[in-house]
Amino acid sequence: MGVQMKLFSCLLVCVVSAVFATSDASSSASVPARHHDSSASKSAASTPDPAPAPVAKKPASGNPDDTAPPDLPELAETDGWEARFAWGLYHSKVVCLAAEQAVGSWARDRQGSKAGVPKVMLRAEELLAQACDEAPREQQRAKMAERALRLYYHAKWLAERNHATAAEWRYREASRIARQTRRNVLASHALGRLGYFLMHWRRIDEAKEVLQESLKVSSKSNPLAHYVLGLLRRQEAGPGSAQLREAEEMIIRAGEQPSADLEAERQQVIQAIEYWRKAETSPSHCMATSDVAHVAVCLVGHVFSHVHEALRG
Repeated sequence: MGVQMKLFSCLLVCVVSAVFATSDASSSASVPARHHDSSASKSAASTPDPAPAPVAKKPASGNPDDTAPPDLPELAETDGWEARFAWGLYHSKVVCLAAEQAVGSWARDRQGSKAGVPKVMLRAEELLAQACDEAPREQQRAKMAERALRLYYHAKWLAERNHATAAEWRYREASRIARQTRRNVLASHALGRLGYFLMHWRRIDEAKEVLQESLKVSSKSNPLAHYVLGLLRRQEAGPGSAQLREAEEMIIRAGEQPSADLEAERQQVIQAIEYWRKAETSPSHCMATSDVAHVAVCLVGHVFSHVHEALRG
């Protein structure tokens, strides 16, 4: 037993020395340190915590209409349903481009979420809803689908600023209307985004429920729901378990995400997965990162593994 304790002490000294050496090297190495995104898990050997809420950004949907200032409609709001719909789109795009401090006054959303919402957003939603009700039957489905898309963008604007109640109602309403118009991809994506934000708001059980619902609506064209559900399952899985491997494969196979930010986040998670899988095979792979905490966890894990084997022997 004395020899084994000496071995254990020696291994711990080696770990501490390696950690300090790695810390010094990381401060002078030419390779930049890895950026830790909000959803990246810390290690396969520990259960990572959900990340802080995302920072608000300008819309990045890839649609120029969502990033360019909209043109004023030519007709007055009172000139029929098409004019009302055009003004609803205009107000919607204006509010989605605005910073929170520049959005103007807020009011209680009495008809929907019962939460505070920018007045201009409420006005947009009122005009769009009224116009859809007044539109000819043959045009209603297309206009309702467009209305659902604008609700989706309103929800995203609110969620990125942590107005959770107002955002959640709009994500669900966007999904409901999209399903009515047979836009299942939009319907599932709205629920997938809601699940993503519920995860950041620490409402994990609700997030899993919403993501499962999203996958039921559309499983094939739903990379976001697969990715976020994989993250949640990875957090719950035990080290080295089959559940952990399944969750990681779900993340890897999720496919390209609907925004550049989400895809960059997923790639960082995949890098972490690959790091820990290689690190499990040999302590020499522990150094393949600039993250000192990862190096320490990796080396200590190998130390205890060797000590456990020595004690058993």
